Amino acid sequence: MLLRIAIGWHFLYEGLEKVETTRKAGKAFTAEPYLRFSTGPLAPVFRGLIPDVNSIHKLNPDDRKASWKADVDRIASHYHFDQAQRDKAQLELKDSEDYADIWFEDHETKENRRKYFVELGKVQAIEQNPNALSYERERAAAKRKDLDADRRSLIADLDARGESLRSAVTLLATPEQQKSAGPVVPPRTTLDWVNLSTMWGLVIMGVCLILGLFSPLAALAGAVFLGQIYLSMPPWPGLPANPMAEGHYFIVNKNLIEMLACLALACIPTGSWIGIDALLFGGRRRRRELARELAEAESEPASARSR
Repeated sequence: MLLRIAIGWHFLYEGLEKVETTRKAGKAFTAEPYLRFSTGPLAPVFRGLIPDVNSIHKLNPDDRKASWKADVDRIASHYHFDQAQRDKAQLELKDSEDYADIWFEDHETKENRRKYFVELGKVQAIEQNPNALSYERERAAAKRKDLDADRRSLIADLDARGESLRSAVTLLATPEQQKSAGPVVPPRTTLDWVNLSTMWGLVIMGVCLILGLFSPLAALAGAVFLGQIYLSMPPWPGLPANPMAEGHYFIVNKNLIEMLACLALACIPTGSWIGIDALLFGGRRRRRELARELAEAESEPASARSR
């Protein structure tokens, strides 16, 4: 029971800390760094949860313009722009598209994009090669981090231009339109759902384990979560070491140990001993145990019962 409560406290505090940081401007929790730099067997799956993880579409002129147009159309529809407002929004979009044309045609930009795509292809080739040597994988992991800095530098100007475009189009809405429709909320991405499920999943699992509510299910969910964390950057031979790890590990780390503890808790009805599960399901459990004892007693031979 103490183990259940301790793990529940760990989950609850981690979840509440992420929820609190998300409420503070500029400090929103995101699992993107952990997903982006995964090195384990599930790394391709984790990186695939990030929309346009390598910014391939953001660095494509047609895709970039299409995303801007979609943003403008979404804002116009949200505020129910009239024709005059839509015309002004299209002019703002045209200015941004002209800016993008100049940016993509710049000689230095072309060279930086070409270099980025070439180096990204080399890294992906090593990551996808099952016969790659351990030192090659370590170099590829280090190179991916360098490439991420190049990627963020490349898309910074276009991202800023897109943000300015959205702000300019939003300002076309009248105060009455803004008041009645409220702020524009962009559609949630896969990463947004991962962030939400991580934050609130930790909170829910923590509360259930502490209170002994659906404790086997909560423990099993915690084991699945910890298993995913373990497989994202496992301390296995031939894989790069986790730079965020506290301490030094080989095969076994604290995530694996806590996962095994959760699996053990999923098989032990501690919530039925002390917890809300005892109030909700304790009577049913006692009746089941009594029926089993009676069945065993009736199945015993008469000579055994007489003794």
